[in-house]
This record gives sequence, C-alpha cells and structure tokens, in this order.
Amino acid sequence: MNKDKIFDELLVLKCRDGDKKAFELLIKRWHKKLISFSYKITHDLEASKDLVQESWISFHRGIRGISAPSKFSSWIYRVVYNKSIDYLRKHRSAEPQEIADEIDEGNEYADDRWKTIEFLLKKLPTTHKTILTLFYLEEHSIKEISEILQI
Repeated sequence: MNKDKIFDELLVLKCRDGDKKAFELLIKRWHKKLISFSYKITHDLEASKDLVQESWISFHRGIRGISAPSKFSSWIYRVVYNKSIDYLRKHRSAEPQEIADEIDEGNEYADDRWKTIEFLLKKLPTTHKTILTLFYLEEHSIKEISEILQI
C-alpha cells in the first residue's frame, strides 16, 4: 500500500472525528485533481469548480457513513463523476470552454501532446472518456474504476 493512500485514510478517520485541519488537508491534497477530473468530463472549468465544491460538501455531510476509509478515493471520484454527469444532462447544449491556465500551471495542459489527447477524448462518449481518464491519467486500477462508476 502506498504512503499517500495510507495518509489519506488517516485523514478520513480524523475527519470522521471532527478534525477540521484534517479536512482542510484532505481538500488541499485532492481539490485540484478533482477539478481536473470534472473538467475532463464537463469541459467547463467554472462548473467543475462548483461541482467539486458541492462534492466536498457531500463528503463532509456523509463522512460518518464512510465505513471503509480505504475507499475514500473511489468514493470522492464517484461523487464528482455523478455530479459532473448530472451537470452534463442539464447543460447538453453548452459549448466547451477553453482550457484554463489556473488548474495546473505549467504541467500537462501546457504540453501539446495533452492538447491532442484532450481533443481526441472530447470525441468519445462520456463513459469511455471517463474510463480512459481514470485509468491512464488518474492512474486508478480497474477495480477502483468499477467502484467509481458503479459498474
């Protein structure tokens, strides 16, 4: 088991006990990743920020119901995924936004290869795009992806 996953589990346990600093640290560790993930689904940066914020609120409200802290990653990604899909259903006609520099300045978004990958991912159905994103870009296992997407 990797150190980051163990640390996240510890933070989740501390969050369940009401530790506000643990919650803040969990947000700090995961917020940008979750915005990036949501953006890959919605292609709308502002909506993705709002959806992730709503996901954190859901997490905070449901923290006591998480029986397995080891499933935090799958749980939070599933919440963000569901909120992103709901957003798409409500805003099907919305045009994709341009990639914003503020998500992750100077990393994959600045890379021409990423732009090509993103262009090609946009052409795929949402489910396929999400699976590829989770596996190749977010580095989740197939088991974790099946938990996130509930398939």
